[in-house]
Amino acid sequence: MASVIISATLILRDSGVVPSHPMDQHFVESVDLAIRYTKGNWTFHYPALQNSGGITSSLIAGIYKLIIPTSKTNLNWHIRILAMVMYLGSSWWMIRSLISAAPIRILAYLLICISGFQFIQPSSDLFAGSFFNLSLVALRQAWPVLITSLLLAIFGLTKVDMIVAAIMIAVLWGFWEQQKGRQNPERLALFTFGWLLLFLAPAFLIQGSDPLAGNRSLLAFMSAYTEFLGYHQFTGIPAAAGIDTMKIAKEAIFPGVNNLLDIVTKYPQLYFDFVAVSAARSLPNVIHAGKLLLFPLGLVVIQNKKLSTLRPFLIILLLAIGCTLIPAWLVIYVRLRYVVKLFPAIVVIVVGGCHELSTTNKWAKPILWTCGIGTLAWEGYFLRDMWQYSHFK
Repeated sequence: MASVIISATLILRDSGVVPSHPMDQHFVESVDLAIRYTKGNWTFHYPALQNSGGITSSLIAGIYKLIIPTSKTNLNWHIRILAMVMYLGSSWWMIRSLISAAPIRILAYLLICISGFQFIQPSSDLFAGSFFNLSLVALRQAWPVLITSLLLAIFGLTKVDMIVAAIMIAVLWGFWEQQKGRQNPERLALFTFGWLLLFLAPAFLIQGSDPLAGNRSLLAFMSAYTEFLGYHQFTGIPAAAGIDTMKIAKEAIFPGVNNLLDIVTKYPQLYFDFVAVSAARSLPNVIHAGKLLLFPLGLVVIQNKKLSTLRPFLIILLLAIGCTLIPAWLVIYVRLRYVVKLFPAIVVIVVGGCHELSTTNKWAKPILWTCGIGTLAWEGYFLRDMWQYSHFK
């Protein structure tokens, strides 16, 4: 409760006005789920999957605005506090579900709330992290398949790449259920797929947005490309990644391309140059996100076969990391906020995993506490920065 109250107080010290386009947080203001009758026609604008808020976050923000009175001057406070409460609340629930020892539960939660990730904008990353946390809780506590699959689907609909993660998690869990001899192990995957279709269907059936509308991958690529390589490969083109600059660069450097696949196939050398620069740009953000926890995380991954209850959840986490961070590396670069949705799960697996390993590895707990306390100090040093510059991460 203290962490939620303090976090809400800090959010209220920031502006309640939603950042203007093209900031991704702008989805909070632009989403509109109201049904209107104008000029003889009913209109209902269902959110597109490739919008900055995805379908899940747009539906949450849209429904919230329909129920709770908001204004232009306070809307961002409402959505940011809602996202923060869901993020921290689901993280604590996951900690209690996956970690048995009380002292390290406190360490895990402090690592999450002092990180400052609950201030990150866009709020869609916090919503994604919240539903990923709840999905792990549902799997751990064996919730009814209908509810577990719904949570996985909602998580999947936060971003295009998360759909792949949700389906693969459901399939993988079904495989483990089959190995245990459980009845109907395929139900989770089938129900998850069904929920995904159900949420995507309105975009096809109702007047509004195509769920796959837009070409965000090409736009994201050109934005990063002009930012990274503008000074080196362009002649007479400014390096700032504005829309006009990206159009000029696309015509000058990648003539005849319509999507990212065209760039990969027609200009492979230029693309691989970009991938190398993207990796170099991503590495500091990954280190800043994980901090000293990267060391115990490596220990848990290396000795994963010695884990008992947490091994399936480690594999799920690695799968989610692959579906989230690898596409970011290949299309733009790994920004700090891309790790936010997975950070609570990383903390829980690291802390709980080291606790499980301590029965066979005498160094597991000392490494955990040393790196954990060091990370808390590192997080505390940057906490003010995380709050003040939440939408630039």
